[in-house]
Amino acid sequence: MKTPTFKKNLVMGMLYGLTAGFAFAFFAWGLDAIMLLRAHAAFYWVKFLPGLLICSLTGAFAGWVTMRFQKAWLTIPLWLAMAYLFVKLTIWLPVHVLPPIIRVFDGELAGQLVYQNYAEFDQYFFFGFIATAIAAVICGLIENVLIEQARFSSGTIAVIIPLVICFLSFSLVGNSTDTMLNSFMRKPLRVVDNLLQFALDNADKEVPKEVARNMHLAALNPIKHMLQNERRLIIQSYDQSMYQMNVLIDFDGDWAECLTIFDQVSVCKPVAEMK
Repeated sequence: MKTPTFKKNLVMGMLYGLTAGFAFAFFAWGLDAIMLLRAHAAFYWVKFLPGLLICSLTGAFAGWVTMRFQKAWLTIPLWLAMAYLFVKLTIWLPVHVLPPIIRVFDGELAGQLVYQNYAEFDQYFFFGFIATAIAAVICGLIENVLIEQARFSSGTIAVIIPLVICFLSFSLVGNSTDTMLNSFMRKPLRVVDNLLQFALDNADKEVPKEVARNMHLAALNPIKHMLQNERRLIIQSYDQSMYQMNVLIDFDGDWAECLTIFDQVSVCKPVAEMK
């Protein structure tokens, strides 16, 4: 028979795992979504929402199972599997999930995207998994102890401590996975957006030659007539090194494309001229 205490432990275990999933998702894709939103990115939320749902549900399940059975032989593989899934999502979501979801909302835009899963991405997964697996196994093994101690302690703070420890652990590894694909796909987009905004802000001003050269302002000359329109940006394609990328820009129905190399804008042209 399940006692009220046992049921409370199961709820705490579920919250513990839910916190792990939420923390990982927020720091892996949530902060990225905020930065993309500020950079006028199209569908900035497309990685965060699926990632948040999957990680939160998986974490809640792992936390509940851990408290339900309290067996190390089950806890370790369970939390390792969760870590594997979390890190796999950092590759899977931007490469395989982003284009199909965008196709549902904007078929024209999705038709322009060319996302490939290169073998080089495996090295990102390996390093991300090592860090996440260590944090996951430790949090999984101490879950029982933390929750039991919190139950026998007085005060609200004692109940929160397990959640805080879990949150901090998974926020750190979640943030570390941002340096895998997310940052590579975000930086060129932000560079292009900053250049567009600089050109727009200085449209009626004389920009010093040295500043214009350092900003690569001349790259925008072929699309100057579009700059006044509302814009949204998205990575169109990338090479296997992730150092050369094409950024697609929708200027309220007029399409342009900017080539970036090592996070520097090389050339921008209307899409019709790029093909």
